[in-house]
Amino acid sequence: MNQEKNIVELEQMITLAGGRITCARCQAMSKRTKNQCRSPAMRGKRVCGIHGGKSTGPVTEAGRKRCGSAKTLHGRETRAIRAKRSEIMAELKVLGQQIRRWQVKP
Repeated sequence: MNQEKNIVELEQMITLAGGRITCARCQAMSKRTKNQCRSPAMRGKRVCGIHGGKSTGPVTEAGRKRCGSAKTLHGRETRAIRAKRSEIMAELKVLGQQIRRWQVKP
């Protein structure tokens, strides 16, 4: 089955105030209706204030560290699970190298 993805072209600009003002349009898409947001984007941003344009992210060094060390969960993985998997894979790599070294070559 060959399925083609529907690529929706987003409108880049929006005209306001009866055609007197032209500005960037918010690039956010609705999950439910699959329509583009009708609001103008904030200056220097791709999205409006409702969709995250007001966010500056962590500003201070302490905020960046707190955000980085937070227990983040993506799917079923946490940082602890990823670290444990990394340790196991390193151990498997070492075992594989030892097996290859001890194999008898004909």
